[in-house]
This record gives sequence, structure tokens and C-alpha cells, in this order.
Amino acid sequence: MPALDSAPTPRNLYSFSRVKTYFQCPLRYRYRYLKGFKELFRSVESHLGSAVHDVLEWLYAERAASRTPTLGAALEVLATRWDQGLDDEVAVVRCSDDAGAYLRAAREMVAGFFHGAFQRDRSETVALERRLSLRLSDDVVFTGFADRIGRTEVGRLFVIDYKTSRSAGNPSEFSEGLQAPLYAACAMLERGETEALAGYHYLRLDTTSWQSVDAERGRQLLARFAELVREVSAAMDFEPRPGVLCAWCGFNAVCPSAQVPESLSGGLGRAREILDRSPSLYAP
Repeated sequence: MPALDSAPTPRNLYSFSRVKTYFQCPLRYRYRYLKGFKELFRSVESHLGSAVHDVLEWLYAERAASRTPTLGAALEVLATRWDQGLDDEVAVVRCSDDAGAYLRAAREMVAGFFHGAFQRDRSETVALERRLSLRLSDDVVFTGFADRIGRTEVGRLFVIDYKTSRSAGNPSEFSEGLQAPLYAACAMLERGETEALAGYHYLRLDTTSWQSVDAERGRQLLARFAELVREVSAAMDFEPRPGVLCAWCGFNAVCPSAQVPESLSGGLGRAREILDRSPSLYAP
């Protein structure tokens, strides 16, 4: 059963995920960040992403330690991470799917990455799962975790984010246009440099999309993020914004407006099971 005793996120600490959550659904934002509630379930897609990211981090840590990791060892790490994280809070949202299919997909992504991008990669690893933090004003701090920070063979700084999504994103979209470029801007300032690359590697496709961030664009990105934070912090209205993402929201069982079709009700069913056992879980 989830423990709901976590404290609200400090009001001055804003990650990209926090801001994105508000614009996706203000009520989910209120529950998670202002009230400090834990969601009743985690989607199997989220579990897959965490397990695969752990394996990629392990691969680069092994290389940085001058060891030569094998695919077999990487798949063993994946199996361990998968089993460790697969508890009763993980829900398969799509009712036609099963958890085993996601594990097979995770294995395919790890194998594809190992034989593709990892074997081709000659860059230097500077940091893995690095927390970035930058004060944007007296009362606002940007924070986030970069999957990997490195340098190309010619010494160019880069930040890369690994994606397990089914399709590639578009730099004009909210997420793709802001998240990794913001991390690159922070890494650039942290190291006193004037430019960096921001990349997304799509594991299912074995492709990488790069954006260049110079000092001017870095300032623009940080100013844009600060503007979004001002809008979020001034919000007084936290009405739900129902849509397809309701099926993956861990608060869908208590949301008055959640729209969850039967075919995507795996998470909702799990949440209701927990609430049936503890009906006062979210009581004030």
C-alpha cells in the first residue's frame, strides 16, 4: 500500500516534470506537488523506463571504470532491476497487454542499444544521473536529473536523455523543445562554457536527435522556464483536465473527472483495489 506521508515539494523548487504536470492536469499537480500525495500506482511503462535507464547507467559506469561490459551481463542487470521494481504498485494500463511483453521490449531495447549506439559511442562520460540545479531568481530554483553528461571526441559538451517511447518526439513540442535543452543550458553554465549539445536518444528506434544550445539560447530557455514557473506558482485554479492521460494517472480513482476507457483501465482497477482496502487513504 502506498504511504501518503510524503511532504509537499518545496514551493521554490521546480523541475521540468513539475511544470509539465501542471500544464497537463492542474489537479494532478495539486495532489502530487502541493499536497505531497503519492500516486496509487505506477504504470508498467514507467517501470520499464526506470529499469532500462538503470542498465544504460550501468553500461557507461562500467566503461568509465575501464571495464568491458557484455550484453549478457547487461541483460542480467536488467532482469535484477526488473524483478526488484515489479511490485504490486506497478499496473499494466492496457488491458490487452501483459507485463511479460514489456520485459521482452526492455530486453530488445537494451540489446539494440548495446549493439548500436553503445558500440559506436566514443565519447567521454562526465557524469551519470547528475542532479542539475540553477537559481533563476530569489525564490525559484530549477532542478532536474540529466541521464548522461559527456564530451564528444572533439571535446564538445553534451547532455543526452534516453527515451523508451514508441515514437520520436518533435523539437517544436513542449517536452522535446525544453527538457534536454534546459539541462544542457545548466551544464553549460555549471562548467563555464558557451555552448553544448542537447540530445534525445530513442531506444526503440536507435536514433538520436540533437539540438545546439549556445549562450543566447540558454538564456532564452531559462527565461522561458522562469515565465512558466511564474504562471504555475500564481495558479489558484486546479481543475482537472481529463483526457487520454487519465488512464496513466495514479490519482484517477479519486479524480471527479477522470476519463478512463475500459481498454485502458488496468491502472484504475489497481487503484480501486487499494482504495477498497483503505477507503480513508486520502482523507484530510
